[in-house]
Formats: sequence, structure tokens, C-alpha cells
Amino acid sequence: MPYLEEQYSEDTMDDSKPEVSVIDVYDIASEIGKEFEKMIDVYGTDAVISLMPKVINALEQLEGLATRNERETNQIQELKARIAQLEKDKIGKAEDRQRFEMELEQIEEHWREESRDLEAMVSHLQEENRKLSSLLAQKQAEKSSDPGALLSPEVDMALVQRLRGMVDRLKDQLRQRDREVHSKQTEVESLSAQVEQLTIISRELRRKQRLGQAQIHSLIDERADFLAQVHDQQREVSSLRQRLGLAEKENEDLSISANPDLTNKVMYDKDDPNRPRFTTEELREILHERNELKARVSDLEDELEMYRPKDPPQSPQEEELMVEGPLPQEPDDAPWKKTDSGIRKLLVCLAICLLLAPPTRPSDGITTALWAGLVDIDTAGNLQLHTSLLRL
Repeated sequence: MPYLEEQYSEDTMDDSKPEVSVIDVYDIASEIGKEFEKMIDVYGTDAVISLMPKVINALEQLEGLATRNERETNQIQELKARIAQLEKDKIGKAEDRQRFEMELEQIEEHWREESRDLEAMVSHLQEENRKLSSLLAQKQAEKSSDPGALLSPEVDMALVQRLRGMVDRLKDQLRQRDREVHSKQTEVESLSAQVEQLTIISRELRRKQRLGQAQIHSLIDERADFLAQVHDQQREVSSLRQRLGLAEKENEDLSISANPDLTNKVMYDKDDPNRPRFTTEELREILHERNELKARVSDLEDELEMYRPKDPPQSPQEEELMVEGPLPQEPDDAPWKKTDSGIRKLLVCLAICLLLAPPTRPSDGITTALWAGLVDIDTAGNLQLHTSLLRL
């Protein structure tokens, strides 16, 4: 009992300590990412370039510790449940053993009482038998001394016969009691063997139950995966049905308009690559949109060129230097060989979300500068992440 109380106090102390889960680590990483966004908006990317790798490494270590803590917590819970089950089994076995010992003591006490009663009865009968034997010897002596005396009365003979019959019955009862005691002992031994067998069977059943629970958990996980796949397929089927309905509707519209009125209409060959495809109004709108987009792209390129850092000119000697000899082997802990953890992926996703939301107001100088520092436009017009973020 002191061990259980100490264990309970330790459990309560462990429960009072705050535990950090992987979800909490991700929340902390999200908040830190938001703070980095604010710092980038105010001070630019140079203020956080040297700090972000250290924060990412710290968050990765915290994530690993949280994962190991959850795994160890699950193992501790399983061990506690197993200890509780073993304690319960131990208490049940102790109660069964105590009840069995009490029943055995009652049987032995009853057998002792009957044995004492039978021994007292046998001793009493032996005493009466000695008295009768002495009385019979005395009578026979009197008969031998007095030949003319009368024979012993029939009453004494009947008493002797009755006492002999009583002694025989008591002996039979004693033998029967001995047989009953022997049968009780045999039953007790068989019950002990049954208790041991039931203990082994219960242990095997508990093991099978644990295996069944593990299989049930795995089946539940597989069922959840299957349900998710089924939901995805149902969404795809519903979208395909919607598209099929639209296609059928368009087909009906085309079938209805298969025989239009061709009066005052100009006909063109369908296979002619030079046939007109747009109306004059549509061409005007397209050209207007193209001019607007060109003007916007030109403004953005000028603004990006204004905020883009200038590379220092390289000397001709540095350009002409050649690397000779075999290249050194890349170390195993190179940054490009590291596997992305959950924290790294989360921060990269935040950076991508920041990059995919460009400023809508060109007048905002800080946001425009941040966008210019994080994004570059190549010669093909594609967006590229800044090299400082790629190194993360």
C-alpha cells in the first residue's frame, strides 16, 4: 500500500506538469512565423536571415522532444494499465486463496470435531466392553465355583449382542468418515488444479485480448483511411457528374442549334486555320487588356529593379580563376541533404503564402520593398524565391 500511495503521488505530480504536444509546437512555430513576418515588414529580410535557422533548429529539437514525450507518455499509460490489471488479478487471486483456505479450515475443523466425537464414542464403548468383559468373567467364575447355579440370564446376552452391533456400526461410520475425508481432499486437489488451469487460460485470454485490441485499432485506422478515400472519390464523382451535366447541356444546345438559319450568314471552313475566331469588339477588349498588362509589368519591373540589390562587379582575375583537381566530397550534414522536418515545412509554407500575396497598393513602400527582397523575376517572367529563403 505505501508503494501504491507513493506511485499515486508521483502520478499526480506528473499530471500537474504542463506537457507540450507536437500540435503546440506547430502553433508556436506559426506564431513565430507571424512575428518574423512583422519583423520583415518593418526591418526587411536581412534582420531575420541569421536568426531564422537557429529558431528552426530549436523548434525542430522541441518537436523531437514533444514526439518522444508523447510516445513515452503512451508507454507509461500502457504500463500503468498493465500494473493495475496485475494488481487486480493479484487481489482476486489472494481473495480466492483466502476463501479456499477458509473453506479448507472449516472442512478440517468439522472433520476434527467428528473424529473427536467418534474417538470419544469408541473410548466409551471400549470402556463398556471392558466392564462387560470383567462382568462376564466374574459370572463365569461364579458359575465355575457354583456348578448348581443357574445359567446367565438372557438379558445379559442380549445386552452384549446389542453392544457388539453398536461397535460394528460405529466402526462402519468411522470408515465412511475416512472415505469422505479422502474424497474431500481429492476434490480440493482437483479444485487447485482447476484454479491453476483457469489462471493460465485467463492469462492467455488477456494476451489474445491485447492482440485483438491492437488489430481493432489498426482496422479503425484503415477504415478511417478508406472513408477518406471514399469521400475523395465521392467528391470527384460529384464534380465529374456536374461536368457531365454541363457537357450534356452543351450537347443539347449544340444539337438544338445544329440546323440554324443560314440566311445573311457568312460560312467558314472549320479546318481553315485562318478563319476568324473573335469579333471586332472582343479583339478590341483583348488588345486593351494586353496593353494594360504590359504597362503593369513594365511598372513592376522598374520598381523591382529599383529595390533589387546590386551585385558588386567581379574583377577579371576572379573570373579567369579555374578550379583544378578533384572536388571534395560533400559532407553528410550539408544543408541540401537534410530532410525537411515539420517546422521547416511550416515556415516554408508561411513564406510561400507571403510570396503568393503580393502588395495591391504600389504606394506602400515597406511592403513593396519586402516583396522586392523576397521575390525575383527571371527573364521569362516567372517568380523566384529569394536565395536567403531558399537557404533555409
